[in-house]
Amino acid sequence: MTRAFAAAILAALLASASPVACANEDMTPQAASDDARGRLARPAVLRGSFEQRKQLQGFKNPLLSRGRFLLLRDRGVIWDTTEPFASSTVLTRDRLLTRQPDGSTRVVLDAAVSPAMASVNSLLLALVAGDLDALAPQFEINEDRLPDGRWQLRLHPRDAGLQRVFRVIELRGDEHVDEVALEETGGDHTTLRFLELSDEPATASPAEAARFD
Repeated sequence: MTRAFAAAILAALLASASPVACANEDMTPQAASDDARGRLARPAVLRGSFEQRKQLQGFKNPLLSRGRFLLLRDRGVIWDTTEPFASSTVLTRDRLLTRQPDGSTRVVLDAAVSPAMASVNSLLLALVAGDLDALAPQFEINEDRLPDGRWQLRLHPRDAGLQRVFRVIELRGDEHVDEVALEETGGDHTTLRFLELSDEPATASPAEAARFD
């Protein structure tokens, strides 16, 4: 979940002037995703590793990054990138900031500056956590069952601003979202895989909680 990703969503949201009506009123987002909704766990704490592969239009080789993440459902998510270089990104409903190995920080999104930032942060958190209730107003959601028994949700943007950035966002998983695929209108593709997922211990340690302060 990079700064470029956050900026792309921010640009799309700011380009939108009004909400978009449901494209298919006979199939509501909730009805289209009942199966995934029923299977998704909602742990208070989720830890794991991630692998991100971004294929840029016109480039032969993808950009790869790896690291670990910590999701506290009531606080936000922390991305600790270890490859190709170390950095940390902290995302809460109020802000998105990056921390470099030298201890310097940079606030990328701040809800205190503009209410629109809070919408961006909420959307980013909803994608990571698989929060379908939060995603439904922004996307038309269609569900498929994969051959391995997992579910797949295809999120087509309802909003004209989001449509200028994304063709489709796909979420795949079982009890947790374990893969997010982004197809951008410009031809770039990003795949984010979540590995070694664990909801134990079920509460954050003081040191983990302090990283959100």
